[in-house]
This record gives sequence, C-alpha cells and structure tokens, in this order.
Amino acid sequence: MSGAVIGLVSLILLLVIGAVIYFSMQEEEKEPVYVAPVVVPVVAAAAADEEEEKDTFDIVNGWIYDNEYNYEIGLKDDGTSFKYAEYNEESPTTASKWSFETDDEFYQISSGTGKYIKITSQDVQLTSSSSSTSRINIVAVDDGYKFSDRKGKYWMQMNGANLLSVDAESDASVFSIDASQYYIKGYETEKETFTSEDLISSMSNQAINCKTGVLSGFTFKDTANKGKYDYTCTEGESASGDLGDKILTEAGVLLKVQHLGKNAPSFDIACENGALANFRIIPAVDGKASYEYSCRDIATFGDDVTITKQMTTGNQGEIHDLKRLHNNINCGEGEALTSLKYTLGGGGDNETNVILSGICKKLAA
Repeated sequence: MSGAVIGLVSLILLLVIGAVIYFSMQEEEKEPVYVAPVVVPVVAAAAADEEEEKDTFDIVNGWIYDNEYNYEIGLKDDGTSFKYAEYNEESPTTASKWSFETDDEFYQISSGTGKYIKITSQDVQLTSSSSSTSRINIVAVDDGYKFSDRKGKYWMQMNGANLLSVDAESDASVFSIDASQYYIKGYETEKETFTSEDLISSMSNQAINCKTGVLSGFTFKDTANKGKYDYTCTEGESASGDLGDKILTEAGVLLKVQHLGKNAPSFDIACENGALANFRIIPAVDGKASYEYSCRDIATFGDDVTITKQMTTGNQGEIHDLKRLHNNINCGEGEALTSLKYTLGGGGDNETNVILSGICKKLAA
C-alpha cells in the first residue's frame, strides 16, 4: 500500500474518533432532567363529633349532704321522715348512709331500713316502694350532684333544714356525696344434697368465698335433704387487701356435728392479721376433716366483738343441728369476721352442747 493511501486511511480514522469524542462530550454537558416529585396533599380528616365526656357516678353507698348548709340527709329513729344534722366527715353517722342502686340509667336511693327517696311535683318524700316513681336521675355538675325525678321535671332543693321539690334545674341545690369505704353484698353457695351419713362430704361441697372482700356473716339453710349457706361479704376500699396463703387446720374426727366442738382446735379458724376471706371443709382419712381458709390483710380497729351460737344435739339429725349452730353468725354493720371457734359446753366427752364463737372487728368507715 502506497504512503498516500496509508495517510488517507489514518486521517479518516482520526476524524471518526474525533467525532465520537465530540458527541460524547455533548451528551455529558446536557442539563440533567429532573422528574418533579408527586406531592400528595394531606387533607385533615374532619374531626368526628365526639360526645362530650360526662362525669360518671359509680358510688355504691355513702352520705349525702348539701353544699350550702352542710346538712347531712338522714332518717329519724322511727324511719318515717327525714332528719338533718351537720355533716362530720371524720365521724359520719352510720344510720344516715344511703345505697345507690342502679339500672344503668337511673338510681334508687335507699336507706338501711328499706326507705327510698322520691321526688314528686309536691315535695321530696320517703317511700317503702321500690318502683319507677322512686327512680332518681343524678346529674354531675362542677362541684357536686343535682337530683331530679327520672323525667327531669322536678328537682331537689335544700332550703335550710328542709327538702323541697322545684321545677327548674337552676333552682336545684348542689349536693356532695361522701362515698363509704365499704359496702355489703349477699351471696349463696349451691344447694347440695346434705346427709347425716356423710357429713364431711356434704360440708365439703359448701365453700364460702369472698373473692374481693372479707366475710361479715353466714347462715346455714336447709330444705328436706338439701342445704346451702347464705353469706355476706363486706367489699370496697376498707375491705381490700392482699389475700393470704391457704391455711389448713390439723385434721379431726367429724362424724357428728358435736365433733366440731369435741375435737377443737382442729376446726378453729383464726386470722392473725386482717379478716376471713374464705373457708371450707376438706376431707381427710378415717372420718376426719380439716378447715381450709384464707385471710385478707386489711386494717381492723377497736375491741373484739364476740358472737356466739349454741346447739344442743337433738334427735332431728345432723343437718338440723348444723342449722341451729350456724344460724345467723353475723357481725354488725361495718364489721368482719376474724375467727371462728368451736367448743363443748360444760366440758366432758358426753357433753352435747356445742358452742360456736365468732370474733368480729370493725373496718374503716
């Protein structure tokens, strides 16, 4: 190949390479293309029409007094009319405590004597009838509560030492309610077959248990060959405490009711601290049994109050003996059982008098 041809080819190659480099540089110098971001507008959700939170009323029982005069609303001794006295928060009058029974909409305000507050068009009165006319609407306001009849037509007003009925809510008095630290609820065990031939098994089917409080009383009831316990538990703030471990007494013979007293202390129950929360009979071997019980650690006050029941064995059978012995073992208002003890009256193996003693202690009001 001649030199002229080689030179021409070289020149062509140089031109091609130069063109490639030129166009490559042009591509790099172009302005970068930006893709505009898609902006999704945040639309504020329309605020839902939330119901205004209302003050709720969940007091089980307590004392009612008006904010202006500080008069406590109670009952006279005969229970037929209202009684008014200055309210003392440190020592409220037990007899002036009211219970608030609800049907989730209205309340019936009742005394311990079975009287209900009723607001009529004429006055505020007491009634022995638990009916729709004694339903009360309790309205929470800034500094207490107002009371009306269930339709909101008539309202309760305190005027000096008198309760009046007024038509307008604006004329109604504002009352305070000081909640009690305890309240009492009734329970019962399942009715079970109860036979003298198998006293232990019959009794072991009857477990008395206050799940959230302490025991304030019990009584045994029977019909034919069936038996059960009705019992009451004191519940609320003053009856709330830690539940202790199960305690099992030493086993003793329990073939007859009188063995409860004969084989003491096998069937003695006692809380070193607090009050009884539950108990039941636990079968053992050879006709023996034990009491199993738990105590709830709560504060108790004052002197021991002893209640006793005595049973003289008769010919009616063990179920009837047990009924007489366990009849109305009940502490007073605001008290709880702390111990149960069985003894034979008069001493001696042939003694048939069995005495049940219970110790009650007071709780905080």
